[in-house]
Amino acid sequence: MSALPKLLAACLLALAACTTTSYKITTTNGQIYFAQDNPVYDVSSDTYVFVDENGEQVTLGKCEIKLIKEQ
Repeated sequence: MSALPKLLAACLLALAACTTTSYKITTTNGQIYFAQDNPVYDVSSDTYVFVDENGEQVTLGKCEIKLIKEQ
């Protein structure tokens, strides 16, 4: 394998590692949150936990959430 394909493959891997998926969470009362990562569902407390765009941890009850959409 020549140097160019190796370099291209390394660049693509680096770009893939840097990309993150964010999520838009809309509550039943119309409030909108943007999560840095996929919200985690806690079965025992029936809540979703996530870190918002300000770096704050947010916990919402399942019944409070209208929609979780990947951005």
